[in-house]
Amino acid sequence: MIPFVRRADGVHLGLAAGERAVLTSLVEQLRQVLDHDLATDPVAVRMFPDAYPEDDEASAEFRRYTQEDLRTAKSANAAVVHEWLTGSREGALSRSDEQAWLRSLTDLRLTIADRLGIVDRATADNGLDGDDGSVGLRDVYDWLGYVQEHLVVTISAR
Repeated sequence: MIPFVRRADGVHLGLAAGERAVLTSLVEQLRQVLDHDLATDPVAVRMFPDAYPEDDEASAEFRRYTQEDLRTAKSANAAVVHEWLTGSREGALSRSDEQAWLRSLTDLRLTIADRLGIVDRATADNGLDGDDGSVGLRDVYDWLGYVQEHLVVTISAR
């Protein structure tokens, strides 16, 4: 199915029910990650990278002043996406909704990339033989990339 559809009044969600269900589950899991102690979750390093990789003290200070606001923004974006997926919101996406979708899809892909051990292009194709269940998760990662790309293309076609 086509994830997003451009109509005269703007961009509309076009995901099929099964796709909505998968994405709803993923967004709920993302919200759980964001609601818990990020210090114990390795995905936090991907979602909140060091501002000063060469200076641990400066990075800690930067994190102290910014991480909670970033977490709040990421949670708010996920909540917006969840509302669209569950039918609480309908019609055309506003520009802020489009941005929430793009940011949440990025957060989802970062989370899954961390779980798959993808850190760069070289590791993106390595070690995915399926023995550990990574093929299914990799399919989800690739599908999220397709959804995100489709949204960018649909938004850009104004």
